[in-house]
Amino acid sequence: MLLFDDYKKILYEKINKIYKINENDIEINNNYGDFTLKIFKLKDKPDIIYKNIKDKLNDKFIDKIELNGNYVNFFIKPSSMIKTVNDSIHTFGKYPNTFQDTSRVLIEHTSSNPTGPIHVGRIRNSIIGDSVFRIINRYGYRSCTQYFVNDSGKQVIALYLGHIMYHKDEELTVENLLDGYQKIYNEREKNSGINKEIEALAEKYERGDKELINNIQNTASVVLESIKKSLKKLDIVISTYVWESNFILYGDVYNVLNELSDYLQSEGTAKYIEIGDKKIFLTRDNGTSLYPARDIAYHLFKAENFDWLIDVLGEDHKDHAKNLDYILSNYLDFNARVSYLFYGFVSLESGKMSTRKGRIVTLDDLYDKTVEESIKIIKEKRPEYDGKKIEEISNGIASSSIRYNIVKVNANKPLTFKWSEALNFEGDSAPYIMYSYARSCSILSKSGDYDEISNDYNEHEKKLIKAMYTYPYYLKNSVDYLRPDIIANYLLNLVKSFNEFYLNCTIIGDPEMKKRITLLKLYKKILEDASNLIGIKLLNSI
Repeated sequence: MLLFDDYKKILYEKINKIYKINENDIEINNNYGDFTLKIFKLKDKPDIIYKNIKDKLNDKFIDKIELNGNYVNFFIKPSSMIKTVNDSIHTFGKYPNTFQDTSRVLIEHTSSNPTGPIHVGRIRNSIIGDSVFRIINRYGYRSCTQYFVNDSGKQVIALYLGHIMYHKDEELTVENLLDGYQKIYNEREKNSGINKEIEALAEKYERGDKELINNIQNTASVVLESIKKSLKKLDIVISTYVWESNFILYGDVYNVLNELSDYLQSEGTAKYIEIGDKKIFLTRDNGTSLYPARDIAYHLFKAENFDWLIDVLGEDHKDHAKNLDYILSNYLDFNARVSYLFYGFVSLESGKMSTRKGRIVTLDDLYDKTVEESIKIIKEKRPEYDGKKIEEISNGIASSSIRYNIVKVNANKPLTFKWSEALNFEGDSAPYIMYSYARSCSILSKSGDYDEISNDYNEHEKKLIKAMYTYPYYLKNSVDYLRPDIIANYLLNLVKSFNEFYLNCTIIGDPEMKKRITLLKLYKKILEDASNLIGIKLLNSI
């Protein structure tokens, strides 16, 4: 949980003694005050409500209270807000401070089938998942990430068989595997014998053939290692990896089917659970398990060590998640909290992406092209930089730009990937945030170290102070709603507040320099903290 002088909460507790209100009746206001109380549900007339609150609410941190229609606006003294931020950073090194929650949280993300390099359509999962992990961690939860490696489906078997058929005597490389996978995919449409061979291998696999399972794991591992390397370019490192085949090998799937036996129905020899008018099949006619059975086993496994499970899933998994949730809640001894974070798919301007058809833009493609574009811009703007400096900056800009460009959009909304937007370095972008940080570093390098809080701030200083003080509210909302885009948009507004302050307030050499340097130091710390949550790499110079 977050620890700070929560003036919103203080206002709620005091006003609630005068009028019975809900905590969400008080909101952060960016136009008329610092906090606003909605009063249209209260029985008294607005002027009476306003007078009662104003007469009884005389706290020292309140600057003024105003009535505006059916809203009462509260203005907090800038000195109170900045003192809260300053004290926290001086005492704890960060604002807000956190209290370690005892709950253990597991965020499962990415989990792409290891049948090819990770592409732009799937990287949204990884970026959202890693950002949620960082935000949850910052909030005070004990958390880690996990990748559920799908090495049990027909796609991974097709990857293995494609290599045997087309590159048997060649080295196991991603290129050879992807080529074989695409060839076998095309061949399957013409040759029904291949489908039968895949089904035969799947049945053998399900029977626990260790040699086959090891061979398929080895094949999938090659692709998985390339996915890990690609993710590392965006500073995404997953804590643990769990192989789906383990739940077959060690009998977990069998145990699930046994536990659910009283609720299972048969269609031929296939087994299913009926949910409403739906049949959720857990096994095929030949007795082999289907993905829902293995996913149930996986969630039971996760719940053994974690209290809150967060699954980041594509929107096409909504029905599966709903069925899974129903089975876990109604038929099994399952006590963990589960949250499903769905995201809209990413498509190209030319249409949907497909690994099997070879129509993709890989993360490596995107990263390399973004680095290339960054180098051009840096060389043009900073001809004095040497090669090492240019490489450092271009890598930082590339990683940050890709992450910010994707995470700034609400996960529920679909994304059409456009090169022009991904490579945009102006306006609503990571470089815009990075430039602001570099500017603050430059100013601080030329000034002394001051720590002064004033009782007098102009409108531009007040706006920056409010933007810094309200950071915990955005951080809390991003946890409550599992929405990292809230942090991305907060960052943009924070930087805009700083830029407005910078353009209108002289810092070095000004009589007000000491208090402004204090603001600048605090701004730098909060910018570092919030940027890290969504993976923006801040550099002292750009």
